[in-house]
Amino acid sequence: MSISAIWNLIVDAKDELSIGVVILIIFMSLIQVSKININPWDWLLGGIGKKLNASIDKKVTEIEAKLDAHIRADEVEKLETKRRDILEFANACMNGRKHTQEQFKFVIKKCDEYETYIEKNDIKNGEISSAISEIRRLDTKCRQTNSYLKVEE
Repeated sequence: MSISAIWNLIVDAKDELSIGVVILIIFMSLIQVSKININPWDWLLGGIGKKLNASIDKKVTEIEAKLDAHIRADEVEKLETKRRDILEFANACMNGRKHTQEQFKFVIKKCDEYETYIEKNDIKNGEISSAISEIRRLDTKCRQTNSYLKVEE
């Protein structure tokens, strides 16, 4: 838009309100494109956008809170499953049941994941530390004596 076109808009305006609006638009546009770090159009449209999207923002916040709660519950469930599997394996070992080397590797991997998680999240490990120690001790013993359960082929 040329300066003469803008001037014609101002001159053609019939009342003070339209002259004021035209001058305001011109002033805001000049500020927006100038090197001054003030962006009136961004501010005005951002404010309008916030008002229009307030209910959506509220719903998104509620959904995020529900999702966070679900993720925490899922993590707790996974941790409990690892804990249960470790305790069951340790119980079977302590009752004399033999296991294959692959079973020991699998459970020791779960032990490592469990210990990493509780260390990372600063959780107390009093519940199964003795079971993990026993599994590691038995694995070492089986490795040294080659006494893993052998799978017949």
